[in-house]
Amino acid sequence: MPPPLSMRVIVNTSPLIALDRIGRLSLLARLYGEVVRPQAVLDELLAAPTRIRDAETLVRASWIATEPDPSAMILRKELGAGETAVLTLAWQTKADLVILDDLQARLVAAGLGLKLTGTLGVLLAAAQAGYEPNLSQALDDLQAAGFHVADALRRQIRDGVPSSERM
Repeated sequence: MPPPLSMRVIVNTSPLIALDRIGRLSLLARLYGEVVRPQAVLDELLAAPTRIRDAETLVRASWIATEPDPSAMILRKELGAGETAVLTLAWQTKADLVILDDLQARLVAAGLGLKLTGTLGVLLAAAQAGYEPNLSQALDDLQAAGFHVADALRRQIRDGVPSSERM
């Protein structure tokens, strides 16, 4: 399945780091073609080099576009600069999809009427598209990289994949 044409996808820091740490960053390119990150997200990535496995790809990938932070950002105290920039940019530019993991940011996104997914949603979409042949291993890798995935959520994700794609 080729990536959708002209789909505007804006991604936050934590999904980029999570997918990088488990060696699956390229799933974003395969699923969506180009993704956008605001400058604040790039700044957060550059400030945390020890959390990044493949800094060269994460910072310089041709399919990750960096856009300036929106000038009219209203920083909410429960959100970081990257999340605020992602949400503001997505809302202002009518993004087709926002990828973020933070619960407070997800609640704000939902309140703004933004379509959203997170790292787990990306892995599930990749499995459904045939780009991730081993979803169980991807979830195990995510947990081994320090990202908590509740057992109930793991079961729910696995149940969303046809049995022929579960491994």
